[in-house]
Amino acid sequence: MAKKNPSGFVNRKHIARAQKEAEERRKIYMALGGLAVLVIAVLVWGILQTYVFAPQKPVAVVNGTNIALSDYQKRVLYERFILDDQIALIRQQYQQFADAFKDSPDFLASFKQQTDQQLNQLFTQRFAVNRQALDDMIDEILVMEEANRRGITVTDAEVTDMIDRIAAARQGGYTEASAQETVTARQDATATAALFTPTPTLSTTVEVTPTVPLPTPTINVLSGDTLAQARTAWETNLSDKVGISPAEFRELTRRQLLQQKLREAIGAEAPTTALQARVRHIMVATEDEAKQVKARLDAGEDFATLAKELSLDTGSAQDGGDLGWFPEGVMVSAFNDAAFSLDVGKISDPVQSSFGWHIMEVLAREERELEPQYLTNAQNQAYDNWLKDARANADIQDLWTTDDAPPDPLAQQ
Repeated sequence: MAKKNPSGFVNRKHIARAQKEAEERRKIYMALGGLAVLVIAVLVWGILQTYVFAPQKPVAVVNGTNIALSDYQKRVLYERFILDDQIALIRQQYQQFADAFKDSPDFLASFKQQTDQQLNQLFTQRFAVNRQALDDMIDEILVMEEANRRGITVTDAEVTDMIDRIAAARQGGYTEASAQETVTARQDATATAALFTPTPTLSTTVEVTPTVPLPTPTINVLSGDTLAQARTAWETNLSDKVGISPAEFRELTRRQLLQQKLREAIGAEAPTTALQARVRHIMVATEDEAKQVKARLDAGEDFATLAKELSLDTGSAQDGGDLGWFPEGVMVSAFNDAAFSLDVGKISDPVQSSFGWHIMEVLAREERELEPQYLTNAQNQAYDNWLKDARANADIQDLWTTDDAPPDPLAQQ
């Protein structure tokens, strides 16, 4: 400790000591200041890393367009939310049926089996969401690029209309536009059912027609303030449960509508005709049974009569085994190959498929207009083929890891 100077006289020694003490204090202050700056810098860096840089880290880059971690995680939470909601609704419906049909154990057991199948499918989708969400986002970028090349756009009015339909459906209702479409669809379906004779398909399922006509459900139409309230409730729910803002949900809806329009545009380019075969068959359980059927046919017995008597395909048996017209690729592989290679009018040797053993006859084969269900399949396949090619030709940097997915409470149960 420095000695005091009682005389008040300041000499060189005193000045040197004071300068030394001041220098030491300056160094201490500088060190403390530097330490404070370092601590603040570390804290700021941690905040920036957590709330700025990390959320913007790309989990994939598609043709130079980044898919940010934050956007990906919101998408996963959204998809989980939608699937969880469907699971809860199915469980609720089952409980209502269980209470209403508790005195009909056979019906209830059948309904439970169907419910369990639905739930299993939803849970399978639910646990695949972490990766599927990213794949969907990659596809959406490719769709936007192709839609831009084709001049396909989605208007704000179309986005609003779709959001209103979703919001109304969440309340168990319809918008005025969707209600009218529903009524028209029901009328068309009724008229078509009255005129249409269905073409049999390869199946062992027996369709049972209810003997008591089912009541037509009342359509609940939402409009005006009621629809606005439903929309606000849905947007608030998404914001609270998923963290998606109304603007972000509009963008998601726009992308989905754009994908739908592109699918329709590509589908419209698909051929409307295809080489088709008209085939009849007799399906049995074993190869020996099939050989016996073939022997009886070779001996001159009638094909249609044997089909009615022996075929396990009850859907076609009553029509003499006739499956009607179908294009290539519709039936299972072995059956399809035989249908499009067998000479017209010739009875096949036993053909094995996943359904059983078949004796087949190709009644005719020619280029024909596709029936509506087959045309829809062709259109969907055209879009799927385009998307497969687009992915193959795109510059996709897949940076995703399982750690990028947000925590899933359901997976931890």
